[in-house]
Amino acid sequence: MSAVDRDPKIHDVVIVGAGLAGLVAATVLAADGADVVLLDKSRSAGGRLATRRVEGATIDHGAQFFTVRSDPFARLVEGWRVAGLPLRAWSHGLPRAPSALAGPEAVEIPTDGHPRYVVDGGMNALAHHLADRLEVRERRRVSRADTVDGRWRLSVEGMRAREVVEGRRLLLTPPVPQSLALLPPDAPRAEELTDLAYAPCVSLLAVLSAPPALPWPGGVQVTDGPISWLADNQRKGVSVRPALTAHATDAESAALADLDDATAAARLGSHVAPWLGEGRPVAVQLKRWRYARPLAPHPERAVTTDIDGAPLVFAGDAFGEARVEGAARSGLAAAQRLA
Repeated sequence: MSAVDRDPKIHDVVIVGAGLAGLVAATVLAADGADVVLLDKSRSAGGRLATRRVEGATIDHGAQFFTVRSDPFARLVEGWRVAGLPLRAWSHGLPRAPSALAGPEAVEIPTDGHPRYVVDGGMNALAHHLADRLEVRERRRVSRADTVDGRWRLSVEGMRAREVVEGRRLLLTPPVPQSLALLPPDAPRAEELTDLAYAPCVSLLAVLSAPPALPWPGGVQVTDGPISWLADNQRKGVSVRPALTAHATDAESAALADLDDATAAARLGSHVAPWLGEGRPVAVQLKRWRYARPLAPHPERAVTTDIDGAPLVFAGDAFGEARVEGAARSGLAAAQRLA
């Protein structure tokens, strides 16, 4: 790795994490004229707005849909639609099963009236829609955040070089334990965030030879057992090939932590076998989400503090409510704090 490269700019706002909260905050701030840069360790923006292409199939393996339950988020979503994002209502309720092992015969089909929205091309298309209008630097891992003369100086590791990125204000949107690891342990307000805990999730992605036996509209919420969610990505309208997503429960994901991917995939495959119908796996992949779900979100939508006079905001889906809408509204709140 080469010597440190210093970004000549001092940005108005540096945002760590290009998930939905960071992207929404950056969009609002940039529209108000702020010089904003986002740093993300992944190869693509989105965080849990995650979609993979496997053997010609398109598979959502993080967030599966979103609902709109508040006016602020409704206005945001309408703006995305007007700007050309190909979103659509998938269903107004999803089937429930008492257990994945019970199979399709045990499904009940309720409706609660809330549309479940999806995006053509997969949920990651929403992230790309926002990121394309912003300065997002991908494959950049922030190793520490220090303050100097009332501003932030971030040490960043890229693919071929180390960088120093500076900003007057800082927004941290990764899972809270990862955000806190970048800061001094005695950072103001950090102590109140140390108890924010997350559950893991292991996702099984399987391209199938034929459509699985999931009922319309192609998603099933599972009440008990080792699987919490099943989705038929083809019937959902994001994949041209049959492809199944299965999310393990908190307990099952923890139990899979010490197993290699092949063993874990085989175990999850046995759990979802009753739902495959005439389909057989053509390709199988595993995704391990270490910080998949905040167990008890912080009551504030964003938390504001400063270190040595340098403003700092924490945001993300651990603030307010643990859903897509919650992450977006946390980003809106963070933008207000950083304006």
